[in-house]
Amino acid sequence: MSVTEALGWALLHSLWQEALAAATLASLLALVPAGAARMRYGLAAVTLLVMLALPLATGLRLQDPAPWLLGPESPAAAVVAARVHTTIEPTLPWIVLVWLGGVLVLSLRLASGWLAARRLGRTTTHPVSEACRQALARLATRLRVSRPVRVLESAAVQVPAVVGWLRPVILLPASALTGLTPQQLDVLLAHELAHVRRYDYLVNLVQSVIETLLFYHPAVWWVSRRMREEREHCCDDLLRMESLRVETPALALAAAGTQGGTLLGRVRRLVAPTQVEAVPRWMAGVVAATLLLGLGGGAALVGANAAAATDTLIALAQTLENPAAREEAVERLGDTRDPRALAPLIAIARDDHDQHVQREAVDALGELAGAGGGAALVNVARTHPNASVRRKAVKELRKAFAGAEVVPLLATIARTDPEEEVQEEAVKSLAKIKHGAGLGALSNIAQTHPNPEVREAARRRLR
Repeated sequence: MSVTEALGWALLHSLWQEALAAATLASLLALVPAGAARMRYGLAAVTLLVMLALPLATGLRLQDPAPWLLGPESPAAAVVAARVHTTIEPTLPWIVLVWLGGVLVLSLRLASGWLAARRLGRTTTHPVSEACRQALARLATRLRVSRPVRVLESAAVQVPAVVGWLRPVILLPASALTGLTPQQLDVLLAHELAHVRRYDYLVNLVQSVIETLLFYHPAVWWVSRRMREEREHCCDDLLRMESLRVETPALALAAAGTQGGTLLGRVRRLVAPTQVEAVPRWMAGVVAATLLLGLGGGAALVGANAAAATDTLIALAQTLENPAAREEAVERLGDTRDPRALAPLIAIARDDHDQHVQREAVDALGELAGAGGGAALVNVARTHPNASVRRKAVKELRKAFAGAEVVPLLATIARTDPEEEVQEEAVKSLAKIKHGAGLGALSNIAQTHPNPEVREAARRRLR
C-alpha cells in the first residue's frame, strides 16, 4: 500500500479512534474529583498524546494491505467489506490533500502567532518598578523557579502572559500595575511563575502542534480545551500549596486572565476550602496506562482484522460454488494487494473451472506485479492452455513491467503463440509502449510476420 493510501485510511480510522479516546477521558473525568487538578490534567495530556499516536500507529500498520476496520465473518460480509474498500479507496488522495491543506493553513497561523508572541517581548514594553522586580525575585525563590525570569510592562497585552521557556518573560498589562494592591500583584506574579515552573509555555506549543495535525476532529479540540482549563487549576493549586491561597474573588480575578464560565469555576475553586485529592497519585498512572493500552489495542486490531479479511477472501475465492461469486471474491482479493494472495491467485488462474474467474485472477496478479505477480503473468502468458486467459495475461504484462523490459517477451509471443487473437493482443501492447524498442519490434512484425492478419494489425498500429 502506498503512503498516500495508508495516510488516508489512518485519517478515516482516526474519526472513531479519537472519539473513543475523548469518550474515555470524559468517563474518567466524571470519576476523578474536581479538586484533583494534577490528575485530571495528566489524564487530559495522556489522552491528547494517545490521540496523536493512534493515527501514526494505524498508518504504520496499514502499510500492510486491506485496511478494513473489521474482518468479515461471512461470505456476504466479505463482499460488502470489499465493496466499501474499493468505493472509498479512490477518495483517499483527496482526503489526504484536504488534510494537508488544513495543516498548511493552521501551521501558517501557528507560526505567525509564535512570531507575534516573540515580538511581544521585544516591542511596546517598558521596565517595571524596582518593587515589582523584587517581588518577582522573592516569589521565584519561594516557588523554587531556578531559571532567570524577567517581568515587563506591555501595552500590547490585556491579560498577564508568559512568553518563552528558555528565557521566559512575564508581560503585565498597565492596569495590573496601577489597579492592584501589592498582595494582589504578588498573587498575579505567583500564578505566572507557576506556569514558568511547570514549563507550560513549551507544553502549550506542543499542544498547538497536535491541534494543527488533528484539526479536523472536534474531540481533539475538546480534550485540548479541558487540558488548558486543568492547567490553570494546577497553577492555582500550586499557589495554595505554597501558602499563597487567594482569599477573595477579586484576587482570583487578578490571577485568572480568563473570562466566562471558566473564570467563575476558578473563582469558586480558589475561595473554597483546600481539598485533599481523593484519588491517590499512583492511581493516575494506572488509569493513564489502561487508557493507552486500550486505545492502542484498537490500532493493533486494525492490522489483525485486515489479515483476517484477506484470509476470508482467499477461502471464498477457492470454495464458493457460484462462478460469479468466485469472480467477485477474486476481484476483491486483487484489490487488497496483499502478497499472501499471490499463491492462491496463481492456483485460481491455472485451475479454476470458469474462464471468467481465471481471467479475473490474471487481472489480480497484475495488481501484485511488484510482489511476484509479474513472473506469474509471464508464465500464464506463455503456457496457459486457454487462449482467452493468455490474451488477458499479455494485456496485463504491459502494465506490470517497464516498457523496454517487456518488449522482447511481447515480440516473442506475437510470433510464437498458436492463436491469432493472442498475437494481435501482443501487437497492440507493443504499440502502446512509449519506447523506441517497442516501435522497432512492431515494425519488424509488420514486415516479416508469417500471418497477414497480424502484419496488417502491426501496420495499422504504426500509422
